Amino acid sequence: MTIRSTFQKVLERTEVLRTRKDVVAIIATVDHMNGDVRSKAPRRSWHVRLTRPRRNATTSVIRKWYVAPFFVLCSCSLIDPHNMIGRQMGEMAGVPTQVVPPPPSAKLDAAARTKAFDFVWNTINERYYDPKFHGADWRAVGDRYRPLALAAADDEAFWDVLDRMTGELRDAHTRVESPLRVELRKHEESVTFGFGFVPLDGRLVVTSVFIDSDAWWAGVRSGMRLVAIGEEPAMQAYEKLRAESRFDSTPQSRHQRAVRRLLMGEVGSKMAFTFERADASRFTATLRRQRLRQPPTEIHRVLPSGFGYLRFNEWSIPLIMRAFDGVNELSDTPGIVIDLRGNPGGAALAVNMLLERFYRDRTETGRVITRTGKPVSLFFGAIEIIKLKRVIEGERNAYTGPIVVLLNAQSASASELFAATLQATGRAKVVGQPSCGCLLGFLGYAHVPGGADLAYSEVGFELSNGKHIEGEGVIPDKLVPIDPADLRMNRDRVLEEAQALLANMRP
Repeated sequence: MTIRSTFQKVLERTEVLRTRKDVVAIIATVDHMNGDVRSKAPRRSWHVRLTRPRRNATTSVIRKWYVAPFFVLCSCSLIDPHNMIGRQMGEMAGVPTQVVPPPPSAKLDAAARTKAFDFVWNTINERYYDPKFHGADWRAVGDRYRPLALAAADDEAFWDVLDRMTGELRDAHTRVESPLRVELRKHEESVTFGFGFVPLDGRLVVTSVFIDSDAWWAGVRSGMRLVAIGEEPAMQAYEKLRAESRFDSTPQSRHQRAVRRLLMGEVGSKMAFTFERADASRFTATLRRQRLRQPPTEIHRVLPSGFGYLRFNEWSIPLIMRAFDGVNELSDTPGIVIDLRGNPGGAALAVNMLLERFYRDRTETGRVITRTGKPVSLFFGAIEIIKLKRVIEGERNAYTGPIVVLLNAQSASASELFAATLQATGRAKVVGQPSCGCLLGFLGYAHVPGGADLAYSEVGFELSNGKHIEGEGVIPDKLVPIDPADLRMNRDRVLEEAQALLANMRP
């Protein structure tokens, strides 16, 4: 999960910014939507939308007299010991105009590979939030992976070896992204065959199909079995992919790694899959790899039961502002369902902002863990960006009705922090499947020599009840397993159970 309160803390102390909207515009410019587990890009379309219309005298003053000197000052390690601002500047550099340009053609020689390897190993060695490295002998890990990396067959294999090395920490947030993956992330794109699946009772079951994909038009539907990948039995092929995937926070997140390995390949390349319907009939479809963009979306409505329903697919400041409107419009409902299934996370600041809407009184919600045991700060500790004690100040007009949060294995990072905080303080119940178990924080990508990006966890979280979500996940109060029959009928049993639970909950 990315931590994006840096600019707010500084800019709110200047007299130039008169309104909250001004602050949000600047925050949106430097806000870094990480892709936590899904590796999503910074929402550059939001950056342009929020900042370009504000090119007036005030904005010019901000840029000339506040922003530019601020970034110059923050290049000093004493001013910004975590190099938060420097890393954000890299993400702000230019709005892309091409659709995933190819990575640099020049191949990395031995010296360049050594430089990149040393950068990754040393950065984690010096800055990883846990000095015990989650129990890994980090020096031994480096000694083991160095010859593998230097002997890699090509550059993509080299970056994969470095990513596998970071996987020894069993941490989904700490990772190396190759130049090609960096371009995909920056363009808010992923590559897909058009359907998702999970292992269930020794079988692979289709859980989702994108309507604009070849898979949908070939007749693939949720609830079907995936029985073959190419000429190989599907489960056998999947186990190979999983074995080749790096270690991760949990089995849930490692599954996502395995799926990404399956998707690796050029856009437009094809692969055959065989599916089995409920009546045991089978068909084979040759599907293309295609780019997929998932724009930020938020929906809210009053369900026929009378309960409110709120869903959004990322934790970004602009989207949470829209979620505020949803909470306000649902304030008269007797209970609210907050659907975070498939939401991979985002900015911690966005989590804190939304939590405020559900607590009337000041509430301590846990603590933050850092490498030094000190808050993350700027200007010699004068400005604490991330405090060690997590506190919700509360709002007089907060919604006080009962809340149920929906989660699944793809709910990660910021979604887990939000749900776990509500659950640990007794403010809400959780329904669905255990979440990803991927709750750590990083402060922005570090740019690796050679064109890759490195994310490394710098912040850990402990809840008010002493629990750590990383490596375990948020465990639902009401567990609702995936049922292929429900998928085939398009029945949302999780939402049904949530409404039944709300009917018996009190404010």
